[in-house]
Amino acid sequence: MEVLKKMNKTDLVQRLSDTSSGSKGPSGSLEFGTHGGIMDETMTPVKKKLLETLEELRFRKIELFKWYLQTLQVKDLPRIPRVRIERADSMEDLVEIIVEICGQQSVEVTREVLKRMNRMDLVQSLSDTSSGSKGPSGSLESGAHGGIMDETMTRVKEKLLETLEELCLGEIEQVKWWLQNLQMKDLPRIPGVRIERADSTVDLVDLMVEICGQQAVEVIGEVLMKMNRMDLVQILLDTSSGSKGPSRSLEFEAHGSIMESNDWTKLEPEVNSTDADEAPTYSLQSEAGRFECSVSDLRWVCEEKVSFKYQFWSWEEHMERMESLQYMPAGPLLDITVIAGKLNEVYLPHWICTDDSTILDKFAVLHIDACGDVVEDVSEVTSSHVKLSEPVFSPRAVLMKIGFPVKIKCNVLIYYKPNTTFLKLHVYLIPHDPALKQTVDKTEFSDGYTVIRKPRPDKYLKMQQGFVLTADIDTAKISPPKLTLRYDSQDPNFYEVFIKNPDRDFYLSLFDHYAKKGEPVCEPVSEPVWTCEIQEADYPKSGHSEAAASSAGPAGATVRALGSSSGATGGNTLTEGRSTEEQSVDELSALVQKAATITNIKEKLLKMLQCLREEKFEDFKWFLQDRDLIPAELPCIPQSKLEKADRKHVVDLMEQTYSQQAAEVTKMLFKKINRNDLVKQL
Repeated sequence: MEVLKKMNKTDLVQRLSDTSSGSKGPSGSLEFGTHGGIMDETMTPVKKKLLETLEELRFRKIELFKWYLQTLQVKDLPRIPRVRIERADSMEDLVEIIVEICGQQSVEVTREVLKRMNRMDLVQSLSDTSSGSKGPSGSLESGAHGGIMDETMTRVKEKLLETLEELCLGEIEQVKWWLQNLQMKDLPRIPGVRIERADSTVDLVDLMVEICGQQAVEVIGEVLMKMNRMDLVQILLDTSSGSKGPSRSLEFEAHGSIMESNDWTKLEPEVNSTDADEAPTYSLQSEAGRFECSVSDLRWVCEEKVSFKYQFWSWEEHMERMESLQYMPAGPLLDITVIAGKLNEVYLPHWICTDDSTILDKFAVLHIDACGDVVEDVSEVTSSHVKLSEPVFSPRAVLMKIGFPVKIKCNVLIYYKPNTTFLKLHVYLIPHDPALKQTVDKTEFSDGYTVIRKPRPDKYLKMQQGFVLTADIDTAKISPPKLTLRYDSQDPNFYEVFIKNPDRDFYLSLFDHYAKKGEPVCEPVSEPVWTCEIQEADYPKSGHSEAAASSAGPAGATVRALGSSSGATGGNTLTEGRSTEEQSVDELSALVQKAATITNIKEKLLKMLQCLREEKFEDFKWFLQDRDLIPAELPCIPQSKLEKADRKHVVDLMEQTYSQQAAEVTKMLFKKINRNDLVKQL
């Protein structure tokens, strides 16, 4: 009425005056206040009690409470609008809404919701408060529209909500992905756009029940099996055992639980190879059951005796086509031929890490037929395989969409060259592809190398990431300094490791090579992603020269090592022809000090050169040949020696040519290539 006076609506003011003339209460006038009046005084203890009770609920249980509140309807009372419940940002807001709509029956409504949530402890705490409450109805009729079907569907919703509340946010996203990709028998597919718009668990459950009815429980059970949450599946099984309707139990007829089961029988294939230039053929046969090939990781399900064969195909002639379609290989390319019987399901292996559920819709399957390469959609994906139902056989493989970072399962392959006076290793980092491993084996064996078998990395590694290989032995030389993990189907790159006369067991370690924008890091900055011990028994026919074997001991080894390096500036040196007994203690001490200094300089130089990008390193080598830049009293390093030299080789050449003056020459060249920051560090 006050407001209407301000608006000069005297006609409406008069109408309100007539209405209020008969009102009774402490005041005959309109006293403005948010909570004033007799009703507010009566409801204040109720609000306080509700607030104290509901504050015992955890956040996710509060969301469940809100959902139940929407499904309850009290006779002769208005239903609480869903939009108002969802907008309640705090427990205080929620209590205000309940009291506003339900009045003195607020406690009864709240207690009924808590019963459905099985929070009898909180129901008891409200009992004393509600004992004297009176209202138009003492019973609460549950269900949006009443009737047996509504009660049944409410129970379905309740159980689904209770189950899904046990999942974290990331697992809810996995549920959404599976709902979009599952095709259950005799059930409509839930539109992906509606699933994505489900902002809460409540919305998701409402959507599923709307589309699938009572079989929503069956659908969720199937999804949870795919996610390996058998604990939650069991809860649903117990609930559905007494349900009535088209489906009395979780039978999961569409796909079954085979996909995630570990109950696979491994079989060793028979290998047939008639031509060394051709890929071998692998033959397998089995009775009815679930099986996995020990060589290719291929899995199959059959209901009768079956025999088939397969070959690995090279990706080489298909790579360009795949890249044009924006795909990359995600598993070996297998040419499968069934000889007898029928394979009901086939599971193609892949090496992609599926921890991030957002990549699951990036998978595809390659099918090569008479018309060429065909890319097909994927129906189901597990952490290690992609399923083909009623498969048509031809060269098949798993693909992954290009354009975002993925992690993959990897192999580290190590080979050594026998009968050499130094240890020479080739170390490969490749995807977990048995076909590619065969290609590498064939190449290395033909060059006379022998394999050293070591465990593969226990974690997934990121594609297109640089990796650095290190050895904890001073005499090791490793090139290139960094390799990028990528798929190369025919000629994968590798680390070459040289170690002169290794006198102990040592460790090889692989590190992530993270870089700041525009500059590579100088050295690994993380924990190794893989490490292994190389023992003398691993390379029995290599790595020890006769000279090393006849070494007189640590002192003699030190003297020989010092004597083999002569500085360009002269100085006292110790030659092979002189024994330690002929040297004075002072001379030996000076030589040891000089050797330590040179070693320290070399380590510093190598660290600095590893900070250079490739083009800057090439500039450094070019200036190192320039007669006008190098001081006249010092020699230049010939171009022929520098042309193919990596960073470690350049450091060795500089130490041999300039000895302790190598650091000064390096500083001068760093200034020339505008790396004054490295000059300061050096």
